[in-house]
Amino acid sequence: MRPSSGDPAADVDLLFDGDGDEEHPRRRPRRPDRSARRRHRRNARFSLLIAAALVVAVAAVAVPWAVNHFSVADYSGSGTGSVTVQVKDGDSASDIGSTLYRAGVVASVKAFTNAAENNSRSQDIQPGSYVLHRHMSAGAALAALLNPASRSAGSDVVIPEGATVVDVDAALVKVLGARHKATVEAALKHPSELGLPLGYATAGQPASPEGFLFPATYSVDPGESASDALQAMVARFAAEDRSLGFASAAKAVGLTPYRALIIASIAQAEAKYPADMPKVARVVLNRLKASRPLQIDATSAYRAKLAGLDPTRVIYSEVSGPYNTYRHAGLPPTPIDNPGATALRAAVHPAAGNWMFYVNSDSAGHLFFTADEAAFARAAARCRAKHWGCG
Repeated sequence: MRPSSGDPAADVDLLFDGDGDEEHPRRRPRRPDRSARRRHRRNARFSLLIAAALVVAVAAVAVPWAVNHFSVADYSGSGTGSVTVQVKDGDSASDIGSTLYRAGVVASVKAFTNAAENNSRSQDIQPGSYVLHRHMSAGAALAALLNPASRSAGSDVVIPEGATVVDVDAALVKVLGARHKATVEAALKHPSELGLPLGYATAGQPASPEGFLFPATYSVDPGESASDALQAMVARFAAEDRSLGFASAAKAVGLTPYRALIIASIAQAEAKYPADMPKVARVVLNRLKASRPLQIDATSAYRAKLAGLDPTRVIYSEVSGPYNTYRHAGLPPTPIDNPGATALRAAVHPAAGNWMFYVNSDSAGHLFFTADEAAFARAAARCRAKHWGCG
């Protein structure tokens, strides 16, 4: 190696071969610059501080936004004051929550739906008017809706199984007020405007809404029209029809849906106990097949009721008109009441049997069924002698 020349640029090592001859020059490695390393470390620390500051700044903005955006607004406590809200038939938890939110009862719809999802009893909320408080917690509002004491029955229209259009008329007038009697009766006379289900028309729309006003408790909103209230009953029938598969089951037993509905109404009127309803339906079908008049008291009683007569004071075989099934063959022209789900099911799933007659067999109203006319005559005589409800 030759000594340094004093010129850094010229200060190079020369590599020699084994004979001492120069092969090629190679620059001597430099020591790292300590000041550069210190600057690099300072720059790295500064970058980390900047990044940390940015994270803090973003968090300061994003976290409150996320809390506000994703949290569920809810009041605490049982609230103050009072407010009346209406729960309609068929309302979902979301529908009820929206009603409560608009009325100022709960702080958000989501708070109420969350409370409902966590309480299996929320399915038991009944339609009707409820007196609640403003600014209630969602849990407290749900508890109040499940408390019968919070519910006002003043707007309830109760339609029991077997009720007729005459009964529905009276129940609606009682809630809506006597001044609405004319509008109730007018609505009942125009069944085509009540949304009767398609598929029940025979030669045009049914002449009466009888049979389509499904038995249930309906809450009528203040100011609601008679037509709206009746449409709710028809809509409930349509829902039951779909749930039971009633129309399709009727076709499977050789009936139109409307004729099946008439038979269901007869089973509802004639049988006091569910177990007897499919047997009554079978008797009706057997007599129709045999071309024998039905000779059913309930059809004549219905005609008397429509005429404003006391059904207990008429002779059923002498009542005028097509509802007299002693004198007129076949089914009556319309249903004779509004049957419930059990009677509807019985009409399209009749019991198997060759019965042609039935009569009360005890004071409780259980029915005796037979295909033997002599046996029927003896049972009917016993029924009259025991005063079990036979004419």
